[in-house]
Amino acid sequence: MIKSKTGVGELPRKLLTMLMASAMVSLGSVALADNKVIIEQVGSSNTVNITQVGSNNRVGNTGLGQESTITGSNNSLTTSQTGNANIIDYTVVGSGNTISKTVLGDTNQITFTCGDGTTACTSVNSTMTITGDLNTVTSTIKGSNITNVLSITGDSNTVTQTITTNNSSSNITILGDSNIFTSSMTGASAGSGHILVASVTGTSNTHTVTQSGTVNTNVNITTTGNSNNVTVSTGN
Repeated sequence: MIKSKTGVGELPRKLLTMLMASAMVSLGSVALADNKVIIEQVGSSNTVNITQVGSNNRVGNTGLGQESTITGSNNSLTTSQTGNANIIDYTVVGSGNTISKTVLGDTNQITFTCGDGTTACTSVNSTMTITGDLNTVTSTIKGSNITNVLSITGDSNTVTQTITTNNSSSNITILGDSNIFTSSMTGASAGSGHILVASVTGTSNTHTVTQSGTVNTNVNITTTGNSNNVTVSTGN
């Protein structure tokens, strides 16, 4: 199922051509028959590239209504899924965003929210690359000039991130299985935002990082091994 709607003017020709081509490929291949792409577009100059290989892949799935929304202008979304039963659920609000999601494996699920109905997430650059099975990623980004980079290789990893501080950035790399990583960036900071760089290698590690307050914080974590429990809290 491929759906597209624009609120201003006609659907950009490039996006329309891509959607028509995707529809023809889906009709002509059993392997692609179960893929679903939902696009609710409001604005102009959006560029969307979606490639799905396998079956039961989705791009939108919010509330089982399968909504996926791009609101604003100059947004760029690239989504590539390889495997079965993958779900990418996204909402983009604002302009000048560059978002790329790549999933290789089965039963992966990514939920990405950038801003909301009244708040823009201008100049957000989010890149996620996941290799493996049963990974779950939830990102909530609200603000401007935020960079979010995530790379996961392994099975059954769970990452939950909340970024609501302007100019904050995070770069998380996970290599291993059954790791849990929770990150939260809140507060006004001092203007430069919070920074998180984390590298996790191993199995069954739990990391919790909380960055808040009116002071800029910089957290750099590197762990190697299994069953480590790391908790970092900065700010007030």
